[in-house]
Amino acid sequence: MTEAGTRQVVLTAARRLFAERGFRSVTIRDVAAEAGLSPAMVMKVVGSKEQLFLDAASFDPEPWPEDLPLADLGRELVRRVLRRREELASEPWVRAIVLVLPAPNREEVKTRFVRAYVAPLAEALGGGPEAQTRAELVACALVGLAGGTRVYGFAPDDRAESAPGLELYAGLVQSLLEAPLPVR
Repeated sequence: MTEAGTRQVVLTAARRLFAERGFRSVTIRDVAAEAGLSPAMVMKVVGSKEQLFLDAASFDPEPWPEDLPLADLGRELVRRVLRRREELASEPWVRAIVLVLPAPNREEVKTRFVRAYVAPLAEALGGGPEAQTRAELVACALVGLAGGTRVYGFAPDDRAESAPGLELYAGLVQSLLEAPLPVR
């Protein structure tokens, strides 16, 4: 196996273990066993447990179509959360919480998450302080939706394409995107 292939195997194993048990409960030996490698090989590939965590704590946002009108963005963001739940796919909005809490460097994980999800949304909203505020509020709403549906099992009968909850929550998210912000 190439070094790049070995690194990918290690990162895949680490992502799963860190997501299940957190930083403090996972050892290099655990990652090595999961990856089918020796602990020495894991250390050679990643350098340290802290670096392994940071490398594994990646956020890969799913871009939305560039021609998606702002009026449809809230619905699309909510639909994607519900679709990932339906497909049992990885949920980045939950990972944002799961990864930051046990992180050896919380600020680094927060920065990566904001760079991957909040900043592009703020940019799509035109940039500036108001767009940043809106993007952060939408992130809060989506973290809540993802956590509620995944961790607590709320709204289990919702389907990504036809859920009554989809329309209600999409309206909430859409209002965060478009409603006038209160003047201070």
